[in-house]
Amino acid sequence: MANILIVDDEDGFRHILQIVLRRGGHETCEAANANMALNVIQGCSPDLILLDDMMPGMSGGELCRLLKADSRYQSLPVIMHSANSRLNDPVYVASIGADGVLLKPCPPHDLLATVNNYLQLVG
Repeated sequence: MANILIVDDEDGFRHILQIVLRRGGHETCEAANANMALNVIQGCSPDLILLDDMMPGMSGGELCRLLKADSRYQSLPVIMHSANSRLNDPVYVASIGADGVLLKPCPPHDLLATVNNYLQLVG
């Protein structure tokens, strides 16, 4: 069972992701913004981060760049999960160092399949 950090500024969306991931056999921890995620990540010790790109303050893309530049977290898979159209741009995705992209809305089975695939790659 993997531990997934969900970072999204929408409470309802975090709750839905939590339900889907827990039903898929995973544990979850949550953060409502990027700055909170920086605090939660140490206590949570996630195996993967599901990260919204569009958030007030620091964006998910900025957080992803920070994590990938930090030797403690650079191998931690980060899947960007957002309705932001710039996630369709492979140059942007590569520039932030994201491992994967899921566009909102995403069917639960696609979410679980993507998460499980990335966990197998690092496991």
